[in-house]
Amino acid sequence: MKHKILLVDDEKSILDALSRALSGVDCKILTALDGLNALQVIRKTSPEIVITDLRMPKMNGIQLLEKIKEINDSIQIIVITGHGTIEDAVNAMKKGAYDFITKPFKKQQIVAVVQRAMEKALLLQENINLKQKLKKSRKNDFEWVKSREFKELLERSAQAAKSDATILILGGAGTGKGVLANYIYDNSTRSEEALIKINCATIPDDLLEAELFGYKEGAFSGAVQDRIGKFQEAHKGTIFLDEIAEIPPAIQSKLLSVLQDGEINPIGGRAEKVDVRIVAATRKNLRVLVEEGKFREDLFYRLNVIPITISPLRDRPEDLTSLFSFFLQKYCKKNKRENLTVSADALGLIEDYKWPGNIRELENAVERAVILCRGHQITPEDLPPELSNSSGSSLLLNFGRGMTMNEIEKFVIESTLKRFNGDKNRTAETLGISMRTVYRKLDGYAK
Repeated sequence: MKHKILLVDDEKSILDALSRALSGVDCKILTALDGLNALQVIRKTSPEIVITDLRMPKMNGIQLLEKIKEINDSIQIIVITGHGTIEDAVNAMKKGAYDFITKPFKKQQIVAVVQRAMEKALLLQENINLKQKLKKSRKNDFEWVKSREFKELLERSAQAAKSDATILILGGAGTGKGVLANYIYDNSTRSEEALIKINCATIPDDLLEAELFGYKEGAFSGAVQDRIGKFQEAHKGTIFLDEIAEIPPAIQSKLLSVLQDGEINPIGGRAEKVDVRIVAATRKNLRVLVEEGKFREDLFYRLNVIPITISPLRDRPEDLTSLFSFFLQKYCKKNKRENLTVSADALGLIEDYKWPGNIRELENAVERAVILCRGHQITPEDLPPELSNSSGSSLLLNFGRGMTMNEIEKFVIESTLKRFNGDKNRTAETLGISMRTVYRKLDGYAK
């Protein structure tokens, strides 16, 4: 189907002139003699571009612009103005117009502006389509849920999602905190706006502030131009702060300012207002960190408006069984393995194992089994070896004689990481250290 351009002017001669000027553009040209008629055409045909005069009876160009933005914000609006109404045109730009054209206009000028506007309109529509496709694909994320506990959790999450209250998701590594954050976003009133995600544990302290709040040119050595932060990117939308317990004290106070006043402070700049819904997550007990003086009490209460706790997979046997079936179907389809079954011995190991890595560990185990299975039935030999060990979480390390403490530390971290197939979350949780420490130590070993 051809893209559509709507021309709006109360003078038919102007409509004819614009139509001739755009005759070489591969688009369908629609026309309207006033704003009210234009709105009817827009609702019926959804044009990508509207070119409108500013001075019209019944409804002027500014009023039409505002109405169009309410209907579809991705429509690009170009205003036509005489020399005496430049100020009005600038005002239209502030209200969301793409550009303006002054009378008398030239064909080349109109075509160039329309082509640029069409590129932007198509890019915005493509972005909307991708969001809708992603949202549709995520509808199956929780189709495996069988336990009453988790069904009630999803109901509470959907109800909380419709407010703008801050939500704190609590749960161990691999329990699905990020997936639940997606679910909350999809069910919120901000689902058409941006969802910005950031893992606070993976960014060094000295870079985290700039990543979150941005900075101004000249704020520090190397700041050669302004850079917007994640909160600015998330304006009008949602920001997901994963592993929020890892935020250092200095940045905790800045985050508190966002929650209290809706303001961010870019490095080297002045306070700026942002409209952002915050969803945070952590695998740590923030109350304990508050008691230890490692996390601000006032920030904790600001984050803990609606707490949602995901229990470990081992406490939900109904979900374990259905999740296994869900992942088996998923990876059989992905790897083109038909009629693959599971032996009773393998199923017994799966049901008896404690799954310290929760959903993430189960998914990895199923994918591995599907890929390694040589016949038509998954057996214990196709499953990770730790499933055969009833303790599940034990870790046998053999230290070499004469190793230094630094060498032992490196050996422990690398061995644990290898055991968990590179999963840094589980490595940190098993060793009782932060994700930031794991990344810092590994960086040091690489040098």
